[in-house]
Amino acid sequence: MMQEEGAMKNILIYFDMDKRPSPFDILFAYDVGFDIVLPFSGVGVEEVKALVQDAMFPRGPKGAKYTTLFFGGTDLDAVEKMAEKARKTMFPPFQLSIALDPKGAYTTSAAIVAKVLEALSTKGETLEGKRAAVLGGGGRVGRVTSRILAREGVEVTIVDIAEEVGKIAERVSEKVGGKVRGVRVTSPEEIVSAAKDCEIVIATGPAGVELLPEGFLPKLEKCLVAADVNAVPPAGIGGIKAKYDKKEKEGILTIGALAIGDLRNKIEAKMLRTAMESEGAFLGYADTFEFAKELAEI
Repeated sequence: MMQEEGAMKNILIYFDMDKRPSPFDILFAYDVGFDIVLPFSGVGVEEVKALVQDAMFPRGPKGAKYTTLFFGGTDLDAVEKMAEKARKTMFPPFQLSIALDPKGAYTTSAAIVAKVLEALSTKGETLEGKRAAVLGGGGRVGRVTSRILAREGVEVTIVDIAEEVGKIAERVSEKVGGKVRGVRVTSPEEIVSAAKDCEIVIATGPAGVELLPEGFLPKLEKCLVAADVNAVPPAGIGGIKAKYDKKEKEGILTIGALAIGDLRNKIEAKMLRTAMESEGAFLGYADTFEFAKELAEI
């Protein structure tokens, strides 16, 4: 016998393209109030349509609002394709809510940009018209951070050791518009050269990899705010400690990984709760940034 609507459980179906689904997201889902989390690992884009159809119908139209799909995984492009295919598969009255956060890239990026905006606001500044260097910007977090910045009117320079950084920048620009360029670097001196005109410097490189050693940040004379998402020593930007939250160092407001991470966790909770409480929502990176601004009260 089918459950009555008032007795229905809130169920999150978690599709992850990786070999193992992230325990981080599973635990978060339970803590925000989902009754049941069903993780599926190793999911390919080509499998999404059939899996989503199997999730749409068994609980009936009334059950759709108690069923949420969450997409995760390390490959940013593939996760976005999976979520988009799921969205196109559904139709009224069987539209389940969808949220996606590819290995934390959406929520982390939203938190980074919100913390930068918060710091700028203390100086009476906004994002509009600023220039930003995103160090290690060829990865998931760097690319999404660059998207959000460009959407907010920031001229973005993606700085990375990858030879294809120019193509990465082109794809970001094509996706959101705005001015985005890529600069390949192999040394701290080249990073300083690439970022010398930027008011914002953000490190989004791999954990435990120092991109800009201590002593180099003050050489960026136009820099107003510097943020580092790396919580694993050494810091991505030398001299920025994980606990820093708008701490001024030689005229630059610095933001560390713990301040970013605290907001990031609040954003994911808000995203999952919103998906659970909404009917037919589709929550992407633009939504996570709106949540970030709301939570940071900026």
